[in-house]
Amino acid sequence: MAAANSTPPSSVDLNQPGFAKEILGTKLEVKYLCSDCKNILRRPYQAQCGHRYCSYCLKKIISAGPQKCASCIQEGIYEEGISILETSSAFPDNAARREVESLPAVCINSGCTWKGTIKEYEVQIQARPSMSPSFFFPLSEEGSGGFPCLLMLTVGLCALLRVQAELKPSRVCVFLSAFLQAHDEVCPEFPLTCEGCGKKVPREKFRDHVKACGRSKVPCRFKAVGCAEVVENEKLLEHESKCLAEHLYMLLSFVLSLKAGAGDLKALPALSSSQNSSSLLAENALCSEAELSQSLELLGSRQHRLDQEKIETLTNKVRQLERSLGLKDLAMAEMEEKIRSMEASTYDGVFIWKITEVARKRQEAITGRSPAIFSPGY
Repeated sequence: MAAANSTPPSSVDLNQPGFAKEILGTKLEVKYLCSDCKNILRRPYQAQCGHRYCSYCLKKIISAGPQKCASCIQEGIYEEGISILETSSAFPDNAARREVESLPAVCINSGCTWKGTIKEYEVQIQARPSMSPSFFFPLSEEGSGGFPCLLMLTVGLCALLRVQAELKPSRVCVFLSAFLQAHDEVCPEFPLTCEGCGKKVPREKFRDHVKACGRSKVPCRFKAVGCAEVVENEKLLEHESKCLAEHLYMLLSFVLSLKAGAGDLKALPALSSSQNSSSLLAENALCSEAELSQSLELLGSRQHRLDQEKIETLTNKVRQLERSLGLKDLAMAEMEEKIRSMEASTYDGVFIWKITEVARKRQEAITGRSPAIFSPGY
């Protein structure tokens, strides 16, 4: 019955891992995550060990044959013969699929108020097979009066920027142009051109590239005392060696002017006024503040990662303790059964039949509910 009500997977579903976690409109629970891709389950399958996988992820893992369950190994509950992923033992988890499809979903596009379920979100994607499976902007007719955007998933946004497809405002989501323009300013993958070597480098790696690029031009380190030369990184030492005398003269003039306390820095040919020094100090302060903020963000990220690892370790320990407790409960039940069996046994030829709850059993016999009782074996 469950299979009849479920929607058959399309080619898009079979060729994709789980849904991106950003579309979920409620608190994310671990049970809804794929054990492989760590995204929201898409067409979930359950292995015999109990872990759930997306249909795509499971087929990818066992494409080369049966594999050990990495989650069982990581959680320390690996069992030979049980923690094996193979086609014959995995089955579609329709109950989990219904739960996932009923979860609330939202559009993460700035300015869009669309809300629905993950199933409705999936229907929107399947209705537009020509759009990118990683994200899409639903088309809307100009003046239709409907929502200009229904859903947007930004996983493939940078890929779209590299394609540089032509955009037609009358046929594409009205949020698209503004969003892409703003995205260019902050996207860590957006290519920036190095003025020195002409190479295009992603924004997140651009600062390191400029520092290491031999052809990137940087100001002389004696800029603060009057040297206005801007040279390539690889020629900076050569410039300082050749202009050693000039740099010493600039330093001497700067020190003498400070010592005199006149505040007149006209003796420095390339230094127009003390305002330049003040602006330079301000720039250095801003750079230091930016570096400090970046360091704080990095430390915060590391602390968060350590906290997550600690939580995961404690969770695994709790699971192991629960498993051990279950085994002990089973052993205790077996022991109680053995004790009851020994109580009913005799070794001197006399059998003693202990009947408990005599009044209740007598009443049941009178009413015909349980007309007979049976003794233990002897």
